[in-house]
Amino acid sequence: MVLSVSLFFSGSGYGGGWMQAPEEAQVQALIALCDGRTDEAVRVKCLGALSALAQQAQPASLDANRVIASYLLSLLAPGRTGTETMLQAAESLIDIFADERAPTEANFRAGNVLAALEGAVEGVRRAVKGIDRKKEGGRELRRHGEEVRDNLVAFVRYRRSLKLKLHGD
Repeated sequence: MVLSVSLFFSGSGYGGGWMQAPEEAQVQALIALCDGRTDEAVRVKCLGALSALAQQAQPASLDANRVIASYLLSLLAPGRTGTETMLQAAESLIDIFADERAPTEANFRAGNVLAALEGAVEGVRRAVKGIDRKKEGGRELRRHGEEVRDNLVAFVRYRRSLKLKLHGD
C-alpha cells in the first residue's frame, strides 16, 4: 500500500516537476485511502500527496485546495487520528498556506483556516506531550512533534501579524 501511494506521489510531479490541476477523483481517492487505513506510514504518505496537490497555484486547483485543507483541518481534532497523522496534517497546512500572496489565500481566508489552526495548537501540544519517548521511535517522534508544534505556533503568530497589518489594527 505504501508503494502505491509512493508511486502516486512520485508521479504527481511533486518536487518541482510539472503538475496539472488535481482531479476531484484523485483527491477523493487519497482521502478515502487515508481514512480507510490505520497504518500511520500509509496515512502520512497520503497526506503528503494531498499536500502536494493542494499547493498547486492554478485557478483550476482552488477547489481541490479547499477540499484538502478542510480534510486536513479535520485531522487536527483531538482523538480523530494518530499523532503522526496529526503532525503531518499540521505540517501540510503550513506548507499549503505558507505564501499569503498565492491564489490559495482566498481559501485560507474563506475557510477561516487561521482560527482553526489557533484552535488546534493546544491539541497538538497535548499530543506531542503524550508521546512516549521510551517506546521504539518515540524519541525521534517527540523531537519531530516538538518541531511541528513550534512551527505551528510560529505560523499562527506570523499569519496573525499579517492580519493585523492588513487591517491596520
